[in-house]
Amino acid sequence: MKKGERLMRRVLVSGYYGFGNAGDEAILMAIVESLKKLKSDIEITALSADPLKTRKDYGINAVQRTSPVALIREISRADLVISGGGGLLQDVTSNRSIPYYLFILYLAKRLNKKVMFYANGVGPVFRDFNKRMIKIVGNMVDLITVRDEQSRQDFENLGISKPPIIVTADPAFALESISNADGYKMLKELNINLAEQHPRIGVSVRQWNLNKSREVIAEACDYLIKSRKADIIFLPMHFPKDYHESLEIMKLMKEKARVVPKFMGPQGVLWLCGKMDLIFGMRLHALIFGAMMEIPLVGLVYDPKVEYFLERVNQPSAGKPGDLDLVALCDLLEGALNNRPQSKKQLQQKKDELTVLARENAKLAIGLLEET
Repeated sequence: MKKGERLMRRVLVSGYYGFGNAGDEAILMAIVESLKKLKSDIEITALSADPLKTRKDYGINAVQRTSPVALIREISRADLVISGGGGLLQDVTSNRSIPYYLFILYLAKRLNKKVMFYANGVGPVFRDFNKRMIKIVGNMVDLITVRDEQSRQDFENLGISKPPIIVTADPAFALESISNADGYKMLKELNINLAEQHPRIGVSVRQWNLNKSREVIAEACDYLIKSRKADIIFLPMHFPKDYHESLEIMKLMKEKARVVPKFMGPQGVLWLCGKMDLIFGMRLHALIFGAMMEIPLVGLVYDPKVEYFLERVNQPSAGKPGDLDLVALCDLLEGALNNRPQSKKQLQQKKDELTVLARENAKLAIGLLEET
């Protein structure tokens, strides 16, 4: 390096990337954009299940997340290792997630790297072994930011006391949507027209023991079509799983609904959420995208993180999938449609607040990086 030149700083980001999940891809995109805005001369590498696509989509370096050689090499090269947002620390969907993500951070600290939990969510964590690992590694890292107050409490309840724990917001709040021109072009390619004269209801579902609830959701959608002439559009967030779940519900409907047939990317899905009049969703980031675009929400709480978010933005919950009552659900959806002006005003204030907090994650990360 020549005299006067600055050493290129390197950041390694670990998360659930390369799997076609719009929420997690939104997190990665937001992290990359937020860091680059503050410090353009950094090299960012992501651990991904599809490194080629991640490199192409985000203009960063990416390596295979399951390659031990690549993992050790990239941790060794990094100045800062980030556990990149979302619900990584839970053992509901898999018992492998927590050991995988924590091992990366443990190795990074053993190699004397700066390490940060970046707007993580916590829980549910049921296994004692996983709880002990979170406590050990959590007390080794340099900084923790969390996306909600409950996650801060969960970290503390797990025995984490050494690093600062700061409540911010989901990184996706720092993301911007595609333009109207690009959005409508994408819809044309997908052969989807938006019915301007009718309320548009975006529905986000996922596979989660929905057998008993599919019929209720289908009947509620039918009700909105008959009572409001609503345009029901299913918004898969994770392809192909959410797409297939959407089709299962559509099969039970008597009226006609539509489903987005292809992954639109996080910015595309964000844009489309902004064209809805109401989002009725299970997926956390479908609800986050709706809030970002000031669209009223009705959440379906398959996971505590959904409930925490709805409470934070003052939007109604339909309860747990297994407890759905058709009449109560229809009343709730009708009420949300009738209350749109007030909801939009509340969401505008919340969106501005959460956007500032989401950007704070990047400021804190750059502060850590500059300490190296």
